[in-house]
Amino acid sequence: MKQYYVASLCHKGILGGGIMADDEGITYKTGKVTVSEKFRNLEMKYRNIQDFSKKWVLCFPVFTISMNDGENYKFIVFSPKRFEALLSEKVKS
Repeated sequence: MKQYYVASLCHKGILGGGIMADDEGITYKTGKVTVSEKFRNLEMKYRNIQDFSKKWVLCFPVFTISMNDGENYKFIVFSPKRFEALLSEKVKS
């Protein structure tokens, strides 16, 4: 079942977009054409996610997703409880 989250990627600024989650992983998408293709359609399979964390910066919930290959991605997600529950279920099980 697909779930959708309004989210922004924190990479050289704040890139507005959204996260689509399904049974295999999460995909961040943005319509910004001024960023590299990698960040316009960023796929992260649950099996490749090593860990995640959440902290509050000012009044925004910022999730850091650490991948097995050493990459880290930071997202502001506007449904933090739902998103954290999803990651807890899929990543830490």
